[in-house]
Amino acid sequence: MLPSSSNSHWQCKLPETEIKRLQALCQYQILDTVPEAHFDNITRLAAYICQTPIAAISLVDAQRQWFKSKVGFMATEEPRDITFCAYTIRQAELLVIPDTLADERFATNPFVVGDARIRFYAGAPLITPTGFTLGTLCVLDHVPRKLSCEQIQFLRVLADQVVAQLELRRNLKDLKQSIIERQKSEAKLRHHVFHDELTGLPNRALFMKRLKSAILKKKWETDYLFAVLFIDLDRFKVVNDSLGHMVGDQLLIATARRLKACLRPEDMVARLGGDEFVILLDNIRGISDATDVAERIQKRLSLPCNLSGHEVFTSISIGIALGTTNYHQPEVLLRDADTAMYRAKVLGKARYEVFDIEMHDSVVKLMQLENDLRRAIERQEFQIYYQPIVLVDTGEITGFEALIRWQHPTRGLLNPADFISVAEETGAIVPIGYWVLYEACRQLRTWQSEFSAQPLTISVNLSSKQFSQLDLVEQIIHILQLTNLDARSLKLEITESTIMENAESATAMLLRLRDLGIEIYLDDFGTGYSSLSSLHRFPVDVLKIDRSFISTIQANHEKTKIVQVIMTLAQNLGMDAIAEGIETVEQREQLKILRCRYGQGYLFYQPVDAQTAAAIIAQNKQ
Repeated sequence: MLPSSSNSHWQCKLPETEIKRLQALCQYQILDTVPEAHFDNITRLAAYICQTPIAAISLVDAQRQWFKSKVGFMATEEPRDITFCAYTIRQAELLVIPDTLADERFATNPFVVGDARIRFYAGAPLITPTGFTLGTLCVLDHVPRKLSCEQIQFLRVLADQVVAQLELRRNLKDLKQSIIERQKSEAKLRHHVFHDELTGLPNRALFMKRLKSAILKKKWETDYLFAVLFIDLDRFKVVNDSLGHMVGDQLLIATARRLKACLRPEDMVARLGGDEFVILLDNIRGISDATDVAERIQKRLSLPCNLSGHEVFTSISIGIALGTTNYHQPEVLLRDADTAMYRAKVLGKARYEVFDIEMHDSVVKLMQLENDLRRAIERQEFQIYYQPIVLVDTGEITGFEALIRWQHPTRGLLNPADFISVAEETGAIVPIGYWVLYEACRQLRTWQSEFSAQPLTISVNLSSKQFSQLDLVEQIIHILQLTNLDARSLKLEITESTIMENAESATAMLLRLRDLGIEIYLDDFGTGYSSLSSLHRFPVDVLKIDRSFISTIQANHEKTKIVQVIMTLAQNLGMDAIAEGIETVEQREQLKILRCRYGQGYLFYQPVDAQTAAAIIAQNKQ
């Protein structure tokens, strides 16, 4: 615990701009606030990277040093005139004191000679975009020591992250205040955006939002049922053309009023535009509830309307689509209801039709794709393409990533984007993933035998559903035995989200795999949870830097900085890194500067079939 003292043991002369600096600090409204996870994560990471028992985010006020976040002590503030950070804020560079007793500025300081026994200090100034230094991100130790170049660099980066969090926090506070002040005007605007001006009914945007919610609810509550009714006035154009637009508008208003009168409070009726209306029937018992409402509406709207002295008769055609678990997008459900309505018009108007599977070819095609997918393995329609992983410096091949392709009998060669999502939804991804793993191991063993002088490895992607299989390790052991492949030649790629979904069980699974000698690659790193504070807890060997960072590494300074941080993180945690999607010489040169050893991308090789990959290996061996 750091000591507290009201005595002035030494004084540091305040800069002339101190008043403006204190005003800038007050603008952030950060002093004396409760702990926040974003800042605590940065502090813990600073202590971990620098291997110190003490770390803090220190904000220097007029008479005190206040800690927004801290590790290794209990105090919340200390007198400013005895703090190390009071010196740090006077300079733009990181202040490092390897041995406080050997520094005449601090040799008699109570933090040094008192119970705290602070012998080492390093503080990175927290400099705002306007140039004011608010405080420091500092690390301290009870013994003299030094920081490596990488630790110093990382401390600076983390200090930048503290400032970024402060900026974000202040902007969010300003935004909240602005929202409060403009609530009334925004409420009016929201009503205008989501409602039809003529009838006052919800418009397409609001209806689609409500329909999307109903679809999501159906996925979680299997007993929940809803239906969409698509309604079109049969003779509206005749009325509009013969009696004028004013009467036509009156007919639309009267129709809206009658439709609302036929519904329950929990249902919604909206106007899509023109003479088209849609209804969402919420929480119904079955299709009969929807058809009963359709009949009630038709009966009500068949009555004449008196519009500006004209007695107007009209009828409606209705299409009904029942909300089932097959629907994932509100646009698809609305389309099917529209299709059923069109069929009602074709069959004579003034009636309703319920959508069935034969009404739209796309539904049939989707079902056909699912069926084809289930039989693709036994028909041997899947192929594996192999993309070399190389040394960035030399281009020498060190291994391959296995990438699946589907040679569809009628649609040709399909990329994973065309079918993997369907495979995930249907569960077909599990047997497909097993086949990919087996075939990749078998092929690699063949290459190792043929090109014995060259040590090659294979990396295979595991989906979240594969990773959740309780017997996954046993499956992998069985495949290694069948193919006679050394486990050290197999690398498994998983995403951040797969690990973070259930961190405890994932860690246990990864440790079992590592015990076999299998290395774990963290795929698409930086695009998912990016839990830097907990990454060191997971048995991961390699970080794969996502192609989105590599593609703009020259033009985007922030992306370059992120890659630099990832590389530093990997090096400090004893990991390697592989850059994905290297396409230009400039990207390669930048990665060389950042000391990224491994990479893959079109600059080196595209994914190729097994025969072409063998030829590449042979050529690379020469």
